Parts: sequence; C-alpha cells; structure tokens
Amino acid sequence: MRIKIINTQKVKEKYVMDALEEYAKRLSVYCKIEYIENRNPSKIISNKSYIIKIDTNGELLSSEKLAGKIEECAIRGNSDITILLGNANNIQPNYTLAISKMDFDIGILLIIIYEQIYRAFRIITNAPYHK
Repeated sequence: MRIKIINTQKVKEKYVMDALEEYAKRLSVYCKIEYIENRNPSKIISNKSYIIKIDTNGELLSSEKLAGKIEECAIRGNSDITILLGNANNIQPNYTLAISKMDFDIGILLIIIYEQIYRAFRIITNAPYHK
C-alpha cells in the first residue's frame, strides 16, 4: 500500500519533521508513506488514488474505524491513498475525515495523522501498541 500525505502549507519546525521521520520508519513495515508539501496538489495526485481530505467538518472516526477504512481500501484494490491537508478545494475527495472539531497547528495535525496511520496498521495486524 502507498500512502501520500500532501500538505498545502509549509512546515518549518524540526520536531515535526523528526516525528514524521520516526513514524515513516515505523510504517515502512506496512506501507510506503510519502510526505509532500505542494500548493497545487491536483497536479501530483494519481487518478487511481483514493483521496481522503482532512477537514473539521468531516466524519469523526475511532482508531478502530480508521483501521477498518484503510483495510477496506486495500480489500477493494485501492492500494494508493492520498491524504490532503490544507486548502485543496478544487479536489473532490472520496472521503472527508475530521481528526477533531478543534483546529490544530498544521505540524501537530501531521504528527497526529502519522500516529493514527501507524496505530491503524497495528490494529489491522493485531500487533501490540493500541491500548
């Protein structure tokens, strides 16, 4: 499975990039994950990708339900997932996900997303970590 996280904003904090690197290392066992900063994500999204937009107006899911959503994508043959953060209003997502109804700094949001993807794969594989 390939997961591409596209952020339309710039992240400058070193601690954020360090955290993303750590989670990318952990996730390498389960998937290929790529982080991209691009103001025009429509140019780099594959037409075969399942697109998840992060938005406070999206659906709130538990960690278990997110794991089920990722597993469902794999079962249905959607091995390419794109997660969009920031202003990407010109792109029609397949699904809109809310991490919280609260607004977060983009760096914190990225760390949460990476952690939840890692947690989802641990749930899918019945590996210890979750709870």
